[in-house]
Amino acid sequence: MEKKRKRDVPQLFFISKDEERLLAEKMSEAGIRNKSAYFRKMTLDGYIIKQDFSAVKAVVNELSRIGNNLNQVTKIANTYGDVYISELKSIREGIDKVWQQLSSKV
Repeated sequence: MEKKRKRDVPQLFFISKDEERLLAEKMSEAGIRNKSAYFRKMTLDGYIIKQDFSAVKAVVNELSRIGNNLNQVTKIANTYGDVYISELKSIREGIDKVWQQLSSKV
């Protein structure tokens, strides 16, 4: 049994070689490889917004490291009842790094 297509109305149009190169450039800039998806988005919305979340990912990674360090320090404190100052300084440095990253983006 055949699967019913969600989009079942084909559209056909022609472009020149120069337009094809321009289309490929614009798709690359938008980070889209599927022509159908690109055409649909441009036709229905008229624009594509590409967002760069690399800064957010860096902050999230750093926060994850801080969380891991805190868990380790907590485990040591609960087990031995003592925490090394160097471990607390390491956590503080991570927090300072996150604040610097956040401050530079605002």
